[in-house]
Amino acid sequence: MLEKLTDLYSDAYHRFKKAIFLFVGAIVLGTLVFAYLSHVQIDGGTEQVYITLDVLFYIFCGLLPVAAAGVGCFVYVYCKRQKVWLSRFRKSKLNRRVGVFDIVLAVIIGLFCILCIYPIVYVLAGSFNQGADYSIGGVWILPRVFTFENYAVVLKDTDFWTSYAVTIARTVLGTALALVFTAIVAYAMSRPNLKFKKTFYAINLFTMFFSGGLVPYFLIIKSVGLYDNFLVYIIPSLYSVYNMIVLQSGFASISSDIHDAALIDGAGEFRIWWQIYMPLSKPVLATIVLWLAVGHWNSYFDTMIYTNSEELQSLQYFLLKAVQTSSMTEGMPPEMMERLSSQTLSLAAIILSIIPVFCFFPLIRKNFASGIMVGSLKG
Repeated sequence: MLEKLTDLYSDAYHRFKKAIFLFVGAIVLGTLVFAYLSHVQIDGGTEQVYITLDVLFYIFCGLLPVAAAGVGCFVYVYCKRQKVWLSRFRKSKLNRRVGVFDIVLAVIIGLFCILCIYPIVYVLAGSFNQGADYSIGGVWILPRVFTFENYAVVLKDTDFWTSYAVTIARTVLGTALALVFTAIVAYAMSRPNLKFKKTFYAINLFTMFFSGGLVPYFLIIKSVGLYDNFLVYIIPSLYSVYNMIVLQSGFASISSDIHDAALIDGAGEFRIWWQIYMPLSKPVLATIVLWLAVGHWNSYFDTMIYTNSEELQSLQYFLLKAVQTSSMTEGMPPEMMERLSSQTLSLAAIILSIIPVFCFFPLIRKNFASGIMVGSLKG
């Protein structure tokens, strides 16, 4: 087993490292969470609740030696692996000491990571804080008065779930259709024998820099019957010139010999595109899927301009109204208003809205960088 973990060309070490990090991280995180909850004021917390939290805290504390043993095992394997690496690549120029530039670069990247992570931590802390206490201020990293009531109120809001369903439907349907439509055009534009290819390319590039403006676009949407229609989320976003160029560059990087061999075997253009070019372009397609899905999920402007129905409002537009107009506290009884605030309810809704994005991104993360690099090649 140790030989596999120290083998520089085996992925056993990376699987081992991932398992150790997840295991140790879960134990440490659980210990910190229950240590915090055992000593913080909980809104509506009873003595039995605190006893349960203390028991869970002691259980995770008992698992800390196991986590420490896992860390020690990982350090031992890492040292063995480093010895093997140094014995093979000691003379390489890549094996150099850490310089001042490396330290400065690491500090800058660390600060940038903190700037990216802290807004999420701030919103998360506010969403778990009691509304009346949050209005006092001073909640920056951890909740001062812990409560789940904000999430309970948001999860009971029917408008929230309606907008959630609309956003999920437009994201799934819009991403799938836009990917297929854009990929078809990109495949055609990648073929050297396409007639009037330069003309089509020039027309596409022209639309990237010039448009008729918002008012003419709104009149077109209304005249074709897309105003206050769910299809207004799907049809206008079916095609993107930028995405087409990225996909076209990816298709053009595939050897033309594969296309010629498929034609000799009797395959048509559609079959070649669907069964050969699409599977070979998974990194580029994953990148386009990420761009399309995030664009649909974060969109709110089209809801604000092109719809007038409550049943068609997207999740981001629902959050916009909740933040600007405090709509989530309307109609609440006075005793609930004493504990809740529109700010904490909005923060809880924001956290619930970003959960699907956090779940979706790791699935295609490994293809994202390679997809951009392949799509950036000139076709």
